[in-house]
Amino acid sequence: MRLAAILALSLAAGPASAQNGAYLFDVLMKGPYRIAWDKLMKQVQPTPDWLLRFSKDFDGVSGQLVGAAIDGKAYELAFVCEPQHCKTRRFEVLFEVSTKRAYGALSFDGEPPAFYGDPTPAMKEELTKALKG
Repeated sequence: MRLAAILALSLAAGPASAQNGAYLFDVLMKGPYRIAWDKLMKQVQPTPDWLLRFSKDFDGVSGQLVGAAIDGKAYELAFVCEPQHCKTRRFEVLFEVSTKRAYGALSFDGEPPAFYGDPTPAMKEELTKALKG
């Protein structure tokens, strides 16, 4: 019982301590995040103009990384959205903490989200929940 409690706390604290309040635009300046982001963006076709602009200069409306645990693995979740349309035009990105591999979901004007990076059903559920933010 005590070991289970320690494990649960470490999983909950792990993602939160890994992100240290950094914003998406901050971490994309770092190698592993940038590599994963660039790889993911190649799959987002057609890429909305606002997401293309953000990918070039990281200037835009984006959020802090938030820790998440999915199927026993630690992840970091953040978003970027089109200015003045954040509720309806949004891209959520999920980074696996151990590998920095990225998964994404794009919402556009109430249409069902499009998923990128081959997320698992549990990841899709987390990304969808975040899109509704």
